[in-house]
Amino acid sequence: MKKTKIIFASGNPGKIKEMGYLINKNLNGFETELLGLKDVGFTDEIIENGGTFEENAEIKARAVFDKTGMICFADDSGLCVDDLNGAPGIYSARYGGKADGGDGNARLLRELKDVPDNKRTAYFYCAIYCVIDKNTSFCVSGKCSGIITREKTGEGGFGYDPVFYYPPGKKTFAEMTDEEKNKISHRAIAAEQFAKEIVKYMIEIK
Repeated sequence: MKKTKIIFASGNPGKIKEMGYLINKNLNGFETELLGLKDVGFTDEIIENGGTFEENAEIKARAVFDKTGMICFADDSGLCVDDLNGAPGIYSARYGGKADGGDGNARLLRELKDVPDNKRTAYFYCAIYCVIDKNTSFCVSGKCSGIITREKTGEGGFGYDPVFYYPPGKKTFAEMTDEEKNKISHRAIAAEQFAKEIVKYMIEIK
């Protein structure tokens, strides 16, 4: 059986590899080959001006589909802190300002400095939007709840992983191995839901 080629609207090789693993392990016999933006020669700038994770994921997926005509999906994810009314949210990647040297973690810890432990709840959220053809698309999501620590802990992961403590695992995301994180993360949950949907459109090519 040949692998079904699907475009993942990302230029990050590590992210493409991770998403490929998360999706393929849930396809029950089918298998995809994820192509990144570089693989299909997509170099256009995509303006992510949506108001939600879902809208931004759709903007990216449709932009690449319109250019290539191939099945394409995109994800958009971020950290939402309850005491900050959901911030940084869709602005997670650019939350760190000049005062914090561009470090989103530094700004987050500063803004939560006086917030008590029982109110430091937060969650990671990931939306995946997929365009099958001009008339068919779907969107899935994943969420993982945790608590914001008072200092960065752990050397692994990226982004806000060092300050996101996952109570059931008794570790921050940055303290987890890739295997541990890929079982419970927001992206892992969303990828599992994506696999359940995309398999409906996959045809075995003999």
